[in-house]
Amino acid sequence: MERRKFIKSALGMAAVSYVGGAAAILFPDEAYAFSEKNGFWERDRIITFRRPDTGEKGIIHHFSRDGGYLQDGYKQACWYLRDAKDNNAVMKMDVQLLNLLYAIQEWARMAGKADPIITINSAYRTRRRNARIEGAALNSMHVSGKAVDITVRGVENWQVAEMAKHFRAGGVGHYNAFTHVDTGRLRSWNG
Repeated sequence: MERRKFIKSALGMAAVSYVGGAAAILFPDEAYAFSEKNGFWERDRIITFRRPDTGEKGIIHHFSRDGGYLQDGYKQACWYLRDAKDNNAVMKMDVQLLNLLYAIQEWARMAGKADPIITINSAYRTRRRNARIEGAALNSMHVSGKAVDITVRGVENWQVAEMAKHFRAGGVGHYNAFTHVDTGRLRSWNG
């Protein structure tokens, strides 16, 4: 068997391994796509999103394959991920968090998910607002601009969590209604 086909086949089998009694990730071939040869990280990084609390929908283009990180796109991302419930407070968001959102969404696209728009349920939170949220950690990564709570259209929350874990970018929390991702230390939990 040709080496490339073997690698793709092996990755495909690994991708449908079992986690907690359910198939881990439904996307058997995309693991191969993350190789350096494929250029996954050299593409334009675009995130399509919606925010139910503000009614906003849009596109964040924060990295260009020709020009690197885009200042205007980054500023736009910080605005869209603001604390809209506390005077529209804006924080400098961690660019690696944006990269993680891109990676999750692009992975879903590559797996054939139609329009896997990211719904942002919570992003940056001021300390004042975070203190009013029942069960929120005192030093939540949301407070430092390093966390978002999301859903992805067409992808189950547990699948989003598994994809996020693949990138080893930080913490991943799986909840029934959303998935928490952050760029803090590596850890995972079920809420």
